[in-house]
Parts: sequence; structure tokens; C-alpha cells
Amino acid sequence: MTREEQGREPGADARVEVLARNPLFGRLPAEEIARLAAYAHVRPMRRGETLFRRGDPGAGLLAVLSGKIRVLLPSDDGKDIVLNTIRAGEVVGEMALLDGRPRSADAVALTDGRIMTLDRREVLPLLEAHPKLALALIEVLCDRLRRTSTQVEELMFQPLEVRLARALLRLAAAQRLASVAITQKELAELVGASRESVNRLLKAWEADGVVSLIPGRVTIRNEAAMHTLARETE
Repeated sequence: MTREEQGREPGADARVEVLARNPLFGRLPAEEIARLAAYAHVRPMRRGETLFRRGDPGAGLLAVLSGKIRVLLPSDDGKDIVLNTIRAGEVVGEMALLDGRPRSADAVALTDGRIMTLDRREVLPLLEAHPKLALALIEVLCDRLRRTSTQVEELMFQPLEVRLARALLRLAAAQRLASVAITQKELAELVGASRESVNRLLKAWEADGVVSLIPGRVTIRNEAAMHTLARETE
């Protein structure tokens, strides 16, 4: 895709298609999806771009059309806590959408891509008119909260081997592939460890036939062994 194509605003049909495929907004009647799409704005994002910062006004949510976004809690010493990675078809900013309060984390583009923004004032009337959509949003928020609670618990109580194995299994399940598209740096940030420590573990697992490695990708070769490393049962 050229830069000119990335900067071009898609037509209404393309925005409707994106919303209809989304697990959250796809529950709306067709006419409401079309109405919401008319207010949506699509723009390119660049790798490394800060899409919003913790404390920024909570104007609404972002839907990722292509690419990946990292959601993190920044720290003064540079040891940021990575909360989540948002991929194509997923949304971020649901809390601000509901309460309008300042952002609770930073969102940074991990790759080039495209995002669609939806303003809070346009979405709230739909939540009021369609209880099923409100329930779907609550489900999304509960899932995020559970994942964050699990991540905090793992960081506090589990050794790196367990954290890394569980992270890879979650990513594989989310992407529905045994081959996870992620760099070792991103993995290290996700599990709260150094890249060197993650690399040593992955190399050992590769030697044991549990994973295979290529730049930017980790493929799980032995899922049963990975579950054992994660101290889980299949």
C-alpha cells in the first residue's frame, strides 16, 4: 500500500464493512451500522506514533483496521508495563467511551496501519437504544479486566518460564495460529523481562523442539510441552 493510498479516506461502504465484521458493533441492525459509519473517521497510523497518552481527554474509542497497537502504563524509570496488544478487528478506549474520563494508559502504534475513530457522543445514543450492544461492551471490558488481573498476578508470583509460556499460548489462541507474529522485544515487554532473558529461554525451547524461531515470529511446535511449561493442562 502506498502512502497516498494509506492517507486516502475509505468510502462509507468500507467503513460499514469494518464495523459489521467487528464482534462489538456487528450486533447492531444494518441501518444503525450505516449511521455509525457515517460518523467514523479513518486515518493512517505510523509505527511508533503515540495515539493517545495516559491523562488525555477520553473522547471515544479506536478500532484497528490494520496493524497493531500496544497499550501500556508508562513509568518514570522507563520500565513501562505492557497491558495489551490490540490487533486488526479489535477496539481500544472502551473505558473512555463509557465514562468520558481521561485515558488510563498510553496507546502506541507497533506497526504502520490504519485506525478508525468513533466519538463518544456518537456511540452513546446507540448504547442507550440497543441494550445488547451495551452488554457486548461490558463483556469486552470484563475480558480486558480479567486479562489484566491475570497478567499482574503472573508478574508478581510466577517465574519467567511460566509467564512466557502462558503469553505465547494466549497469543496463539487470540491469533488462532500456532505461529505467533511477535518480536522478542515485544514478548519481553509483555512478560516484564529483559529481551536477553526471553531470548535465552526461547533458544533453549527451540533446542528441545518446543518452538521454532524466525525474526518477528515464534511458532509453537509442541503444544503439550508448552502447556506443561505454563503449568497448565490442555
